[in-house]
Amino acid sequence: MKKSLLLALALFFTTAVFAQSRAIHLRETFDSASLPEGWTTTETGAANWVISETNNAGGEANELMLSPTPQAAGITRIITKPIDLTGMSSVTISFRHYFKKKSTSAIVGVATSANGNTWSSAWTHTYSEEGQYTVIENISNADMGKQNVMFCIYFQGSTGNINGWYFDDFEIVTIENNDAKVESIDMHDILPSGKIDIDFSVQNTGANDITSFEAKYEVGGVTVTETFDANIAKFGVQSFSFEEKVYLQPASYNVKVTVTSVNGTDDENTTNNTLTKALDIAVGGTQRIPMFEQFSSSTCANCGLLNGNMKTLTDNNPGKFTYTKYAMNFPNPGDDYYTAEAGTRSDYYGVGYVPQLFFDGRDNEYNAVTQEELDARYTTPAFVNIKGSFDIEGSVINVKVDVMSYIDLNNVRLFVNANEKRTVENVEYHETEFFHIMMKMLSGTGGETFSLNKYETKHFEYSYDMAQTNVEELSDLEVAVWVQNYQTKEVFNSSFLYEYTGHAYPAQNLKLEKGDKINVSWEAPEQGSPRAYRLIVNGEAVEEETNDMSYVLDDADGYYAVEVVALYEDGKESVGLFNTIGETTISVEENEVSFGIYPNPVDDYLYISTNETVKEIHIYNMLGMTVYQTAKYNGNSINVSELNNGMYLMKVITENGESVKRFIKK
Repeated sequence: MKKSLLLALALFFTTAVFAQSRAIHLRETFDSASLPEGWTTTETGAANWVISETNNAGGEANELMLSPTPQAAGITRIITKPIDLTGMSSVTISFRHYFKKKSTSAIVGVATSANGNTWSSAWTHTYSEEGQYTVIENISNADMGKQNVMFCIYFQGSTGNINGWYFDDFEIVTIENNDAKVESIDMHDILPSGKIDIDFSVQNTGANDITSFEAKYEVGGVTVTETFDANIAKFGVQSFSFEEKVYLQPASYNVKVTVTSVNGTDDENTTNNTLTKALDIAVGGTQRIPMFEQFSSSTCANCGLLNGNMKTLTDNNPGKFTYTKYAMNFPNPGDDYYTAEAGTRSDYYGVGYVPQLFFDGRDNEYNAVTQEELDARYTTPAFVNIKGSFDIEGSVINVKVDVMSYIDLNNVRLFVNANEKRTVENVEYHETEFFHIMMKMLSGTGGETFSLNKYETKHFEYSYDMAQTNVEELSDLEVAVWVQNYQTKEVFNSSFLYEYTGHAYPAQNLKLEKGDKINVSWEAPEQGSPRAYRLIVNGEAVEEETNDMSYVLDDADGYYAVEVVALYEDGKESVGLFNTIGETTISVEENEVSFGIYPNPVDDYLYISTNETVKEIHIYNMLGMTVYQTAKYNGNSINVSELNNGMYLMKVITENGESVKRFIKK
C-alpha cells in the first residue's frame, strides 16, 4: 500500500468544491446574463444581486455578485426556486464564494424555508479576511422532507461595508456512501524535463470515511495504477503522490488522474472520478529565489514582531530569498526614510496598514513566512533566470542586469531596487535597527516593461547618485531585482545581484552547424574573462567546466537545445546563451500499419507483434533524435538496455506503410 502525503503544503493553493453527485436537486453556475429563472430577491437589497462577468469565486465566468451599491442595510437574500425534498432527511449544500473586503468583517449565511416567509438558518459565518472560500454543509433541519423547500444565501449588515461578494457553482445534492472526487492535480503548468512526480488531491464527497482507494495516472502513453491508504472524513481533502514517477521530455502533455475504486469497492458516483491537466515540459529551468516585499515603519509599534520573525527566517536561509522593505509615512509621523516611490508601490499593492508583507506578489498580510512556505516556494521550478552585478564610483551606483527566459514572456516588468542592508538612523520606537530598506527604485516605480522570446537574453543598465537618497553607508548596499506580471502581481523570479564587482557577461555568438554531425561553437563574452564554461544540451550538462569553446554532437538528427554558461571567479556565473537546431517531426498518430510492442515499460529487450513484414525500425527520443535504427527485423528481440530511462517513440515501416508507438524504458 502506498503512503499518502499528509497535509502537503501548497503555497499558491486552490480551494475544493463539492462535485456533482447522482442525486442533484439543484445546480446553478450563473452562466446566463440575468438571475436564474425562478430565483428571487428580497426587497432589502434586491437591486444589489446581479450577474457579473467575472470569476473571482474561482469558477468559470459568469458568477453571482452582491454589489455594495446601492447601499442596503439589514438582511438581504437571494432565494432559489422551490425544491421537492420529499423523503429526504438531509441534503448537502455547496458553493464557492469570494469576499472582497472593504474595512470590516461581514456575515453571510444559508437559510431554508418551506413557505417563503419563515426562514431557518442552516449555516452562517463571519468573514474577516478577503479571499476565496468554499462552503460545504450538510443540512438536516425541520424543512427537510418537505415538498417545496427554498434555500437562500443571505448577507447581514450594510452592503456599504463590503467591496463586493461573489458566488458560483451553487449545488444542493444528496450524497452517496462511497464517493471520491479527484479534486485537483497538484502540478505546476510548466515543469523542467526529467522524472516528474504526479501529485493530486482527493476529496471525500460521500458519507463514509475513505480509508483506501485505487487510482491511476495516464500521460504520454504511460499508465500507472497504485493503491493508497487514506484517512479522509466526509468533505475532507487529502493530498497524495504516486510512488512511480514518469519521465517526460520537452513537449506538451495531458496528464489524467482517475480514482478507480473506493474502500475496496466501486465508487458510487463516477462523474467526478477523473481530472485532466495540461502540462508543458520545458528544456530546462533555473533555481527560484522567492521575493519578499514588506511595508513597514519605524513609527509602527506592532511591526517589531514581523520584523523579528522575518529576520530569523532570513538569517537561517542565506541565498534562498530576495528582500526589499519600503519605509512608510504612517502611523504618524511616519518613517524618516519614507519616499514617494514607496508610496507609489504601496498604492500598487493596495496597502492599508503596516506591517504588510508580500511573498512573490501574494499578500501575506501581517504574517511572517514560515520555513515550510519558503521551502515550498524555493523548490518550485522557475523559468526566468536573473544575473547581475553592481559597483560604486564615488557615490554613483552602476547596475547591470541580464534576464534570460526558458519560456516566452510578454509585457512583463523588471524591478530594480537599491537597498541599504541595515539602517539605524531612522529608529523611533523599540527597534534599534532595520534591514533591507529601499533607498531608490532604479527601474522606476512602475518597473521597466519588456518582452522576451524563450531562450533569449535582455541586458539592462542603471546608474544613480546615491548621495541623493537616505543611504547611511555606501559600503552597505544591496540590489534586489525581480521580474513580475504587473497585472496579476505574480513574480516569476528574483535575485540579489553580485556586490561591488564586475559583471558576469554571457558568452556570445553560439552557433550550431549541421553536417554529418552537429558542430557547436561560441565566442568569449564582449567583456570580462570567464575562467571556464558550462555546456548544457537538452537540459543535461555534457561539460560542467571546459575551457574549450567548441563541442561536437555525434548525432545530426533530431532537435537540440544548447545552452552555454560563462563561469567566473568567486562563484559568479552568467545567464545562459541559447541556440536550437532541428525540429521534432515524429508523430504518434496511427495509420494502416498495425503492430504491438511488449513489454511496455521495458527493462532490456523489446518485442514487436505484427502480421506484416517489417522493413525498418527507428527509435527516437522525445526530441526527435534517432537513438536506434535497423534495416530489418527478424522477429528477435531489440536490445534497448543501453537507452537512458525515459519515453521513446518507435517507428515501424512495412510495405504497407508506417506507424509509431510510444514505449517507456525503465
